[in-house]
Amino acid sequence: MTLLWTKTLYKSHKHAAFTDLISFDDKLFCSFRVAYDHMSQDGQIRVCCLDRASNVLFSTQLAMRHYDLRDPKLSIMPDGKLLMNAYARCYDKSGKWTHSRSLCWFSDNGKSWSSPHWFGEHNWWIWRLTWQNSNALGIAYNRHQQALNLYQGNPLRSFHCTDRSILGLASHDLGYPNETDICTDDNGTIYAIARRDADSFTAQFGTSSPPYKKWQWHDLGCYIGGPAMIALDDSKYLICGRIWTKKRFKTALMEFDLATKRLKLLSMLPSGGDTSYPGMVKEAEHLWISYYSSHIDNTSAIYLSKVLLPT
Repeated sequence: MTLLWTKTLYKSHKHAAFTDLISFDDKLFCSFRVAYDHMSQDGQIRVCCLDRASNVLFSTQLAMRHYDLRDPKLSIMPDGKLLMNAYARCYDKSGKWTHSRSLCWFSDNGKSWSSPHWFGEHNWWIWRLTWQNSNALGIAYNRHQQALNLYQGNPLRSFHCTDRSILGLASHDLGYPNETDICTDDNGTIYAIARRDADSFTAQFGTSSPPYKKWQWHDLGCYIGGPAMIALDDSKYLICGRIWTKKRFKTALMEFDLATKRLKLLSMLPSGGDTSYPGMVKEAEHLWISYYSSHIDNTSAIYLSKVLLPT
């Protein structure tokens, strides 16, 4: 595996973070949050359309008054439209938090977006949506409950919890599982990578077959923050996220082997400090990775890397 290049995609005086990346209409689309800082209440979503050389063709920005918009994730709906889901924290006029909920928008071109559609339960953060034919799957977390729930349906119509506590403190003695990405195969099997922020802090890799009532979890033995995952082939998955190494945070690309249950480090991306939340697009032997990092001038910026995968 060879890191071909890394380019700065977006940098300003504001905090830019929490990316995702998708191929749509023969272009790359990168979404991320722009705000005063990591935890401020003024989060807006920026979507950039790119060519394969990272040149920005156009960009658009979404904002909602009294809402902090966080962690935009991109997917393609069965009808071919681009869908973006995010999490909104609502604040009253005095600046006091009232509730949080997932929401989404759709677009024909990535430039003009629909009005927001709310879905899911209040205060359950649906991290990312993965489409399986006409059915969307998403795993949500709740800090107070310290558990993961599985949701299914169509976020524009009906989207409900179909299995509770698929991983958690009460059910598995594993504290605070949260950000979880999932992939599915042709048989409908779900493969999940879950971050944890309690006890050993080790990430978990889970599998479940339809109807998703039984789960098997494997401890990866290391911390992974803001994980993203895509299939490399039938038996291996690429995982990207924040790791702790040599007393510092780095965004790293890793490979997980389903047969051996081994996680292998492939590359450290140019990163440090406040970093992670990647998005990945694989096309033939090339992999594009979006992520954010504050390793230059202690300023959070959005980066795009291109990787040559082994053949």
